[in-house]
Amino acid sequence: MATGLGVGEGRLQAAFGGEEGAGVCVRVNYYPTCPQPELTLGLSSHSDPGGMTVLLVDDHVRGLQVRHADAWVTVHPVPDAFIVNVGDQIQVLTNAVYRSVEHRVMVNAVDERLSIALFYNPKSDLPVAPLPELVSPERPPLYMPMSFDEYRLYIRRNGPRGKSQVDRLAQTNNKPAGCTYKRN
Repeated sequence: MATGLGVGEGRLQAAFGGEEGAGVCVRVNYYPTCPQPELTLGLSSHSDPGGMTVLLVDDHVRGLQVRHADAWVTVHPVPDAFIVNVGDQIQVLTNAVYRSVEHRVMVNAVDERLSIALFYNPKSDLPVAPLPELVSPERPPLYMPMSFDEYRLYIRRNGPRGKSQVDRLAQTNNKPAGCTYKRN
């Protein structure tokens, strides 16, 4: 990813707090069968607030959908493969060169479904902002520095709303009220 952006190797990891600073969390999601799947979602529309999500899904039971061109597209898992989603913090760090993935999970009327998600996140109190290498007079910073803790609190206060949380920050080029950050 760093090579495609034209930044040095290890630059993204360093911006997340280095090898010791970044956080990793694993979650197992269970989606039971639902007799009327059209009436409920397994997980509502959202983008992951962290940096990157590596997902191992059941390759026999589909359920993950991504938004593409204002339509929901069902992901067809490949056996023995991972799905990698870019999260909001990578979008901020890359000044929206890479955009987080809006997704949701549908339940199934016949089959239950399991998925295992590994979340890679920045150090919780480290301000994350667009990398200076990706900012120029022609491409000014879209986001103010904000720690991952502040961003998670912002999401919790407003609830999951597709990609509107991170996109609203870019539109206003501002931090939500009540957020503070430390300058290095």
